[in-house]
Amino acid sequence: MPDDHPTVHEAETTHDEHGGIHLPPPSFVPICVALSLATTLIGFVDQVRNSVGPLVWGIGLVGLIASCVVWYLAARTEFDELPESLDGH
Repeated sequence: MPDDHPTVHEAETTHDEHGGIHLPPPSFVPICVALSLATTLIGFVDQVRNSVGPLVWGIGLVGLIASCVVWYLAARTEFDELPESLDGH
């Protein structure tokens, strides 16, 4: 009895516009965001707040803002490099 299902080698292997898997490049920016957020929150701790809290809080906040800006710009650049689909998606 013949098999009606194509084997793996006979199956169509062409890729359409959604066939490839898209992954973002590796980045240290998410780690920087997490460390900056942790530093900002450490600045709010009672024992630290009295001595160097505002300085730690400020350093963490500046690092958090800078990391988020870098992450946004990298994501925007990556999005601009993606090919346009035929459907306009």
